[in-house]
Amino acid sequence: MTDPAPAIPPYEPPPLPASLTDSGERILWIIGLYRAVCGAALLGIALFVDLKGVATIAPNAFITATALYFIFGLAAFAWVQVERLPYSLPSLALALLVGDIFFLSLVISAGGNAVAPIPILLFPQLAASGWLLRTQTAFFHAALASVVLLGLDVWRALEGSIGGAQIVQTGMVGFGYFTTVAIAVALGRYTKASEDLAAQRGIDVANLEQVNRLIIQDMQDGVLVVDLNGVVRGHNAQVTRLLGGFGRMRGGMRLAEFSSTLHDYWRRWQDDFTVALPPFRVEVTQRLLRVRLVRIGSGLNGGTLIYLEDLGRAQTDAQQMKLAAMGRLTASIAHEVRNPLSAINQAAQLLEEDGAVAPEGLRLLTMIRNNSKRIDRIVGEVLQLNRRDRQQPEAIPLGDFLRSLVDEIVQTEAIPFGSVQMSVPDDLVVIFDRGHYNQIVWNLVRNAWQHCQKKEASVRIVARAGYLGDAVLFELSDDGPGIPAELRAQIFEPFFTTRPGGTGLGLYIARELADANGATLELLPKSPGAQFRMTLRRASLSEPAPVAYPPA
Repeated sequence: MTDPAPAIPPYEPPPLPASLTDSGERILWIIGLYRAVCGAALLGIALFVDLKGVATIAPNAFITATALYFIFGLAAFAWVQVERLPYSLPSLALALLVGDIFFLSLVISAGGNAVAPIPILLFPQLAASGWLLRTQTAFFHAALASVVLLGLDVWRALEGSIGGAQIVQTGMVGFGYFTTVAIAVALGRYTKASEDLAAQRGIDVANLEQVNRLIIQDMQDGVLVVDLNGVVRGHNAQVTRLLGGFGRMRGGMRLAEFSSTLHDYWRRWQDDFTVALPPFRVEVTQRLLRVRLVRIGSGLNGGTLIYLEDLGRAQTDAQQMKLAAMGRLTASIAHEVRNPLSAINQAAQLLEEDGAVAPEGLRLLTMIRNNSKRIDRIVGEVLQLNRRDRQQPEAIPLGDFLRSLVDEIVQTEAIPFGSVQMSVPDDLVVIFDRGHYNQIVWNLVRNAWQHCQKKEASVRIVARAGYLGDAVLFELSDDGPGIPAELRAQIFEPFFTTRPGGTGLGLYIARELADANGATLELLPKSPGAQFRMTLRRASLSEPAPVAYPPA
């Protein structure tokens, strides 16, 4: 039987060293200034007042003592201005108080009865010690000042310089020292508790703000924060996906630059909070969005929170589940389908090579082989649906990759030389799965070639850096008739095609693979012809490629 594991004690942070806060530094600065002013006032009295007329015991010594106290006051004031003091707070407070007591004792000894009220000058210093230290050490400061001044008065009384009433007065001042320190310590502790509570509240608020930011960033809905002037102060990443502005949207832009429709909705809602805002379709992404606005803050610090909900998401999720099930089903029966297709193709080829088939039967053999190839292509394209979660991203130099890929596509698809023109800088590097990017470009080029005029430069490929330099824009266009406006919302749907014999999976698979790699593929509202834009993540040539995981 093994001994139970020892209980782990709760973590307790080590006590913080005594250090100066901003308020403590201000207190030291004020007391330092007070000390210098007191020294200057005493020195002025010594220089400009008839010391013999006010019964000063030793005028010259009094001048010297006040001058020394003034110099000490200036030095102490300069010392507390140092950014990093070499001593701890208790040592610093004790050293300054000892200096005050010593030099004021010299002034009292040289001044006699004329300077009897001098001990009251120590009240601010002791109050500062109590507020800064907030411990019993501050009472030691009061005791030190009281003992030294009482001892000085006893010594002067023994010499006959003062009477017993002066000793009683100094004792009352000492009592005042303790009272002042006690009040200052209590106030200091209360202030410290308030500061600690405020600091903890600040940490809690910062943590809550970070949690809120993470939640908002992971929300399926788009979220924008707009101030009273219509300036976007913040938005999550989903906004760029819904509005199609990846790579160029940023905080500080006007709401109208994000979306003119959203700006109109916001203005209408500002005029009447009860107005019903209908859903609207984004022309770039063809997403149907529902808008919900909420007032936040008040007065000049108020603003508006705008939620964008993709109404097509539920339908898309259902479609994804259906297609995922279809992909698994297709993967399981692909082997059973392709084996008979291979046998049919082989039998048709043997009959064609045998020469025993009548000429009118050759046309039927050709139909058999063509439709077998079509079935095989459909099965292969449906199998591509399972590839989106198996990406292996890497840094791809776009110029070399596209030139090599387009040459291969042109040869394989029997496209005349010069029909596909490219303008791609050599310094563009993207992070993408090489096989996925190959499939996307191949589908786009083949689709463009099937619908273009098949002339020189009928298909054009252009790539450039994004607006903020953190993305790469890849655009492919053709000179064909374009896509009718009523069909634009359907071109990325699976099995939708306008070409006889097409499977309707090319553009759908292209968008799915782009989404899997963190890119966006969209149809731009331009004419004539069709123009597609894909926005990819840009990388530098020195950036290491991400870790690639083998497919499951």
